[in-house]
Amino acid sequence: MSDDLDDALSTVASEGSIVFLGLVIELGISFLAKLVIARVLGPLEYGVVSLGVTTMIVVSTLVLGGLDIGVARFLPRFDDASDRRGVLIAAFGIAMPVAVAAGGLVVMFAPTIATELFRDPAVTPVLRVFGPIIPIAALLKLDVGVSQGLEAARPKVLIRNIILPLTRFVAIAVVIVAGFGAVGVAWAYGVAYFCAATVGLVIVARETSLFERAISPTPYKRTLVAFSLPLVISAAMTFIFSDVDTFMLGYFSPTADVGTYNTVYPLAHLLVVPMSSVGFIVMPVLSRLHERGDTDTMATLYQRTTKWIFLGAFPIFGLLVCFPTELIGLTFGGAYTHGATALRVLALAFFTHAIAGPNLDCLTAIGKTRLVMVDDLVVALLNMGLNLLLIPRFSFFGAAIATAVAYGTLNVLYTTQLYRATGMHPLSKSLGTIALGATLLLTIVVGTLGWLLSAPYRALALTVFLFGGGYLLFSLRVGIDQRELELLAGVDQRFDTNLRDRVEWFARP
Repeated sequence: MSDDLDDALSTVASEGSIVFLGLVIELGISFLAKLVIARVLGPLEYGVVSLGVTTMIVVSTLVLGGLDIGVARFLPRFDDASDRRGVLIAAFGIAMPVAVAAGGLVVMFAPTIATELFRDPAVTPVLRVFGPIIPIAALLKLDVGVSQGLEAARPKVLIRNIILPLTRFVAIAVVIVAGFGAVGVAWAYGVAYFCAATVGLVIVARETSLFERAISPTPYKRTLVAFSLPLVISAAMTFIFSDVDTFMLGYFSPTADVGTYNTVYPLAHLLVVPMSSVGFIVMPVLSRLHERGDTDTMATLYQRTTKWIFLGAFPIFGLLVCFPTELIGLTFGGAYTHGATALRVLALAFFTHAIAGPNLDCLTAIGKTRLVMVDDLVVALLNMGLNLLLIPRFSFFGAAIATAVAYGTLNVLYTTQLYRATGMHPLSKSLGTIALGATLLLTIVVGTLGWLLSAPYRALALTVFLFGGGYLLFSLRVGIDQRELELLAGVDQRFDTNLRDRVEWFARP
């Protein structure tokens, strides 16, 4: 087990670090783009853009029907080129025609969607632009799925985390300077997705046998569809509990409230970065271990990665909960600070991921997609009911409460059923010690500064400095063991750094 565990942890640590760096780059550029849009266009037009973006993302995800996840799971299980080409041809051949048709329908029925669903005819021209982007976005997701299946983080980072946000930011800056407004921003998204998807397809052609006609593909359409079909329903349910709040806000509340919600949501979504960094590479690694029947290594890997996710997410969570108004004001501006309470609630919603760890990736790796589908269905219905009940009365605050309840319930279901199926759970003694110590440290720092200072922005700055430094030292002393120190040697070799020696010096008792 030791060698297998070291290999699995090394793969997750080295490739996950690349994904993390890519996500940091993407979030930085994307966040800056959203700041520009929100501040220049204002809550109303920002809400229009948000509805268009959400429509494009939701439809492109639904039409894929989980085929990108299917590719990511099946590719690491095959070594033969004909098997891998069969998986790829099945995925691209099924998904792309459906995506093109769906984009055409959005364009055709844009006026109806805008007036009947969002109750705002101003959304129509934006939807007509985002409609043709849907098949391009689906292609990009498939490109990323192939990269995940190859257990290679760099292609994903290049196309999803660098090219897409960078070209989008440049295009948005150009159209805003030119004064094109919401429709121009929609075209900027189209340019960015086209560039990223094209580069992604070139990488797929170079790294796989998708276009090599000399290799006869093994027919895997039925196998891939059988695995992915439950994910069609799961994707639809995921949309309901993650994106339906935006659509319902567009229906029940003013478009400006949609803009406010879509400023606090990306701030809270920063908590997902550690999970996304680990989850992208841990799923195919777990799938490979499951194929070998190595459940002990899988269980240890699950607990280790959960601890890593918690270490990365807790400081973000603490700042979002303690200083929501100040963080909104510093980023999106004073026009959106009335969403501070909603930000606290959303932060709690996304923090449940850090506590539960990559439970969804584990369930997917062991092939429990039908179980995931049932869980998603239950939570989606719960979330839809809560949104219908709370949004008409509390607007975006009601949407935040519904999201928090949905994510909390979903993580309880995933974790419980994963334990029943495999005996795996995310909790460990090390995680408990870190959680208790970090909570006490944050409480002491914030409580003391709140008593001494009356200026909240100064308290925020000092909290970042004092808690950040203390948390770093505490994490290195308590949260890093000898095996994880050895993993840093692989990171040092990949990035030509001296991180292991520095961490070991701080972690030395």
